[in-house]
Amino acid sequence: MADKGKKKAIIIGAGVGGTATAARLAHAGFDVEVYEKNDFSGGRCSLIHHDGYRFDQGPSLLLLPPLFRKLYHDLGTKLEDHVDLVQCNPNYVIHYHDGEKVVLSSDRAQLGAEVEKWEGQGGAARLEGFLREAGIHGQLSYDQVLGKPFDSFLAMLRPGVVMNLMKLHPFGSLWGRCARYFKTERMRRAFSFGSMYLGSSPFDAPGTYTLLQWTETCEGIWYPKGGFHAVVQSLVNISETHGAKYHFSTPVAQVLHNSKGRATGVRLDDGTIKEADVVIVNADLVWAHNNLFAKDGGRTEMQKDEKEKKCSSISFYWALDSTIPSLNAHNIFLAEDYKGSFDDIFKRKGMPREPSFYVNVPSRVDPSAAPEGKDSIVVLVPVGHLHSISKQEEGLRTFANGSQVPDKETQDWDALVDRARKQVVEVMEGRLGISGLKDKIVWEGVNTPQTWKDKFNLTHGSILGITHDFFNVLSFRQQARHPSLKGAYFVGASAHPGTGVPIAIAGSRLCTQAILSDLSIPEPRTYTASSSSSYIRRNNSLDEIQPLSVLYTLENILWRSIPYIIGMIFTLVSLVVYTIIFGSSPTFVIERNMDRFSWKYLRSVFTTGDGEIDLVISIVLAVTAALCIALRLAPEGEPRWMTDAREAQRQAMLLEKQNQKNAEYRAQVKAQQDWISKYGPPPAQS
Repeated sequence: MADKGKKKAIIIGAGVGGTATAARLAHAGFDVEVYEKNDFSGGRCSLIHHDGYRFDQGPSLLLLPPLFRKLYHDLGTKLEDHVDLVQCNPNYVIHYHDGEKVVLSSDRAQLGAEVEKWEGQGGAARLEGFLREAGIHGQLSYDQVLGKPFDSFLAMLRPGVVMNLMKLHPFGSLWGRCARYFKTERMRRAFSFGSMYLGSSPFDAPGTYTLLQWTETCEGIWYPKGGFHAVVQSLVNISETHGAKYHFSTPVAQVLHNSKGRATGVRLDDGTIKEADVVIVNADLVWAHNNLFAKDGGRTEMQKDEKEKKCSSISFYWALDSTIPSLNAHNIFLAEDYKGSFDDIFKRKGMPREPSFYVNVPSRVDPSAAPEGKDSIVVLVPVGHLHSISKQEEGLRTFANGSQVPDKETQDWDALVDRARKQVVEVMEGRLGISGLKDKIVWEGVNTPQTWKDKFNLTHGSILGITHDFFNVLSFRQQARHPSLKGAYFVGASAHPGTGVPIAIAGSRLCTQAILSDLSIPEPRTYTASSSSSYIRRNNSLDEIQPLSVLYTLENILWRSIPYIIGMIFTLVSLVVYTIIFGSSPTFVIERNMDRFSWKYLRSVFTTGDGEIDLVISIVLAVTAALCIALRLAPEGEPRWMTDAREAQRQAMLLEKQNQKNAEYRAQVKAQQDWISKYGPPPAQS
């Protein structure tokens, strides 16, 4: 090793997780070397260039910005010093089969008005209720999931997880949570399509993932100038500043280990041996287990073939000879058979007969993405992933001919690409009211599931790795530490906490902390300067957490005791009423029943009606207990119906004020027009 005083770390893969981990370890004083099979960094988070046009090969919108800021804070710098972010507003324009469109914005008043346009009166209040619940999902995910490891099933029994599990709605679907708040099919679709980012159907994805709608609305959708790869390149630059070395076009063939079951380095494709103290794998989990980890030396490797995969995509990269003004930066085109399109992908593993698809126009927010007066467009059509060879031999359901009944053809991607292109062009022309879209395309690039598989070693071409259903998250998901090989670690989309650029970044912190802990190396001071939760929610000194005063603590205890106090008062009032009606004293009633109380006697009260006093007391106590439980389980603060009513009133007032301003503005404009028509335009000023 070059430096005997430094620990040596080898990272396989220069994707987002790999470069973030490289920067963290280099910052912590490690001698870091990164080996990447391709000639570029970023993995799926990379760029495609053609004749002045630029396309994001994978991710195209930056979500959960606090996780990015936390990463750069841990590295002793600021996100804004390295990446120039532009907020996208509106967030999306959603185009439906009936020609209508819905505009989703991070402007809450504007979004509330848009929802009420389709939902009617009370729609804005229901939206606020939805976002309030989604915000709980988001904050609990920040605090209890994204920043903590789940190395064993006991970790899922941590008080913070158990106490808040039901608040996360992990057992209900994303569609079910949307249906709870929105009355119309249009709005339910508008707030559920985001599950595509997780590679899941909204009818199967846990309700927890409404947090995506929360972060898009409340934290905004952002785009890094120069493309999403600007984030990756900044991490490469930071890690190289701390001495990290990158080796591109250098595939790794195997992770080496000794007889004691500890990773000792890697063997490159050319046979070269590179030694290391720790090896971090930033590659597809299934591919890594089945290709990088040898099964010799008496060690049995985990079987990962049966892990549930997500969807893949046919992605088009179009260079246009002109612009399409009716397209926004982010556009969603939803199929008429919304559920059927997801079933075709996730249940039949094929291309939908009528696909929903996403259209990104980076040149709309970053003019450098295309030559002046032209557009660069990325179209992502979700499809099923590649099947295994054994299933191909049996014949696959691919819907290559667009028939209503699944056929038995093999996956002919040339035919599927042609059909996808034709359908996308027809839908865009019909819903945007344009013509000649195909003729505007001067260059086209295409990625199919086979392309994703070959280019990035993605098992079955699954672009988002392993699914996010309940039994593939938390302790059920691969953690940072290899389950049986010491000194080997995982980071990236298939490891905890999950897929997506910000989530992989959160995983890089967990991976780095695991390495530092195993080697008994203290964390950098920047890690402990501020907790993840406080950093996310507080950005200035006025919002810092202050110590609780004695009065506040007593007030908090009193507030939490209110349900029980109400229950006691209800019991006493009931006893007094009984005394007035039947003439017996409360003391006598209580003493009589305490002396005779037993489970056998209580059972006889309800079965034989023995003792009217006992029956009354039993009913009172049962009602009291039910009241206490109901109040205790209710959300803290005022009842939701009261909050919703007040929010609806507030929205109505805002709308009334806006209408009043609009009326005043129109009156001013009319007055000016009347003046001009009467006296002529004012003289030009020199």
